[in-house]
Amino acid sequence: MLEGKELVKGVPRKVAIYGKGGVGKSVTASNLSAALSLMGERVMQIGCDPKRDSVALLTHRLVPSILEQLASESREIASIEGLTAERLNEVIFSGYNNILCAESGGPRPGTGCAGHGVMLALQMLEKLEVFKRHNISFAIFDILGDVICGGFAQPMRSGYCQEIYIVANGEPLSLLVTNNILKAVKRLAGEGYGVGVAGIVDNQRKVPNEKQIVEEFALQVGVPVIDHIPRSLTVQEAEAQGKTVIEAFPRSDQAAIYHRLAQRVLDNRHIYIPRPMAGMDEIIESISAYLR
Repeated sequence: MLEGKELVKGVPRKVAIYGKGGVGKSVTASNLSAALSLMGERVMQIGCDPKRDSVALLTHRLVPSILEQLASESREIASIEGLTAERLNEVIFSGYNNILCAESGGPRPGTGCAGHGVMLALQMLEKLEVFKRHNISFAIFDILGDVICGGFAQPMRSGYCQEIYIVANGEPLSLLVTNNILKAVKRLAGEGYGVGVAGIVDNQRKVPNEKQIVEEFALQVGVPVIDHIPRSLTVQEAEAQGKTVIEAFPRSDQAAIYHRLAQRVLDNRHIYIPRPMAGMDEIIESISAYLR
């Protein structure tokens, strides 16, 4: 049985969603936000990826980013002091079921660290007391997780990511990225930062023996699997409408699964310091019994 440490819950409860690009992280985050909102939570989702597509299923469109509001005529990131509450309100949008939505954005390609841009956006939300002013009870940060550089690890250092969920699947590359995220969490926890992994969300790709692969990986690295999300055409059908499954198909089996995930997140009381593996060779060896 895994032994985690007690999760110290603040207001708002800050949940960070990490995961490999293309693993379904934003879809999972958006459906989680939608389900939590229907459970009575006051939710805000913040996309922390320069692609600014995290909240599109909640707002039904791509929205302007916070860093776009900070851009000068030269299109460089300006100072945090240059943003007022009025200007910030122009890039906070009301989505499905009154979920507040924002995108951090990022600098122009080749002009700066995207992770640094994410931190600027998060600092603005804090400085202008957005969570307090809007009575947010759940803040969900959807964070790019392919490369855990100093910039994208900074949200962990700054208290935005105490409770981390990693979206993964049974593909070895997904598990390698997950393992790299776990390395960052372990290192920062060892430096005294109050971070930990609450669980892995297995967003399945129909890999043979996928449930067993993810469960075995999780057992080896010392974190729980919080849920298995089966691959479903319902997700693609909802995306084609520009909506979450919760909104487009509220009575579907897939919607019920996202509600189950939300309940498990809501009920969670622990975070875990992981035991990441050395690299891909060890990952493959640990799951070799389930590979075909």
